[in-house]
This record gives sequence, C-alpha cells and structure tokens, in this order.
Amino acid sequence: MTKSHRDYFNKLAPDWDSKMPSQPEFREYLIRFGVSSGERILDIGAGTGRMTRLLVDAVGPNGCVVAQDIALQMLIETRSLLQNQVASLVCEDVHALAYSDLSFNKVLCFSAFPHFPNQSAALLEMARVLKHGGRMLILHNISSNKLNAFHATLSDPVNRDRLPHSSELLQMMFQADLKPVLVEETNDLYWVEAIKP
Repeated sequence: MTKSHRDYFNKLAPDWDSKMPSQPEFREYLIRFGVSSGERILDIGAGTGRMTRLLVDAVGPNGCVVAQDIALQMLIETRSLLQNQVASLVCEDVHALAYSDLSFNKVLCFSAFPHFPNQSAALLEMARVLKHGGRMLILHNISSNKLNAFHATLSDPVNRDRLPHSSELLQMMFQADLKPVLVEETNDLYWVEAIKP
C-alpha cells in the first residue's frame, strides 16, 4: 500500500466494521482452511479484525494471532473490538514484514490483496515467514471480476486496485515457490490456497 492507501483506510476505520460486518460463513472459511488450536497465524491486512477475532478463538490460549495492517486506525478499531481476546497488532507494510523466516503455521490474507502495489513482492514476503508445511490463503467472498468492477466505482487510490484472476495468482504462487492446494473462484468466493514445501 502507498501512503495514500494508508490515509484512505485510516479515514474509513471508525465506520469500517459497521459497513463490513462479519458474516456466518467466515467461521466456515477458517474450518475449511484447517485453522487449529495452538497454531501461529498471521492475519495480513487485518483491517478492523473481522477475521482476527475468529482466529483468536480458533487457535485458543496456546496459539498466537498477529494482526498486520498498514493503517494504524484500523488496528486501533481492532483493539477496541477484540474485547477480552488477545492478539498482537502490528502496523507495518506487507512488503517488509518484521518477522523471522519460518515464523507462522498459516498466513491468511482476507480482502486485502488488491491493495498491495507490488503483489509479487508481497507474496514472496508472506511466503518467507511461513513455516515449511505451512499454508497460505488469499481469500475474498467475491470474484475478481466483480471486485475489480466495484473498485473501479470508488475514489482514488483504490479505484485502480485489482485482484488478479485466480489463474494469474496461481502463477504468482508458483513463482514464490508455493505449491497450490486449492484454487476456486466463483461469483461469491475467491479461494487460492497454497502450501510451502
């Protein structure tokens, strides 16, 4: 994300959760992704923590969830919405993550990937912090065509943000030395999951 993206999402943060409420299928997504007790999970582009809150419940007290976002105000909202839940909140750029190699069992990027200016570099960085045998999921509850058309109706800077078709992201996964596990794109789901050998 650029500075203008940071400013854009910081301004939207106070009302974001009410405009983008959690949906029942989010829990099903995490079950399908195989999130389990005791895992270390990195939630990329966490926003106000819609997935973070569910991840904390899924990994339990012996697990760890790190919510990453470039917009500090989004993370401030996350902190207030977590209530008694515990997660690490980190404001940083996805292109330069502060974590050591092989730090996480899973990396989840929900509804954020289009906003990364260098998507290949972001993918490489997410793969770097993933443990061998760990899984990464790029997830949206809308197809790339529908999302890109929606973004085009918005104001600068997100009006140019694009989610690649799942087949294109699949090629990017290969270039990041990730092995695809499941690729599915329908009108209501964009699921590109890969494993780090």
